[in-house]
Amino acid sequence: MFLVDTAKGGEGFPAVIQHISGLLERNGAQAERIERWAESKLAYEIKHMERGIYVLVYFRAAPDRISPLRRDVGLSEEILRALILRAEAIPAAKGKLYNTQGEPVHEEPEAREPGAREPEAGEPEAESAAVAEPESDAPENT
Repeated sequence: MFLVDTAKGGEGFPAVIQHISGLLERNGAQAERIERWAESKLAYEIKHMERGIYVLVYFRAAPDRISPLRRDVGLSEEILRALILRAEAIPAAKGKLYNTQGEPVHEEPEAREPGAREPEAGEPEAESAAVAEPESDAPENT
């Protein structure tokens, strides 16, 4: 989760997305999904800013690349704050989606495991296995 200045939220927002994507790429991370959340009033001023825009980014990176990424994010003037956590799955999107060039994406991807690849065009999607309930030898009470 990245917190950015609201002044960058208008026409400058694609540049912010490109900046975040560049930081990720420079540190060997690959963005899975970029999502713009709402602009909100901050509980306290951060770098003399009272409002901010939350940008949620799901990405894949090697564990040893997280520390250099945090350092680069901390040095960035575009990013007010960041919180980097490990996600077990990518839930359905709640905000407006963007690609790494800062262009809006109009389709909403389904929730999936991080690192799970998208099916190629013409390739059938993987079927999910249903778990069968074990049969019981006990008689049913009616």
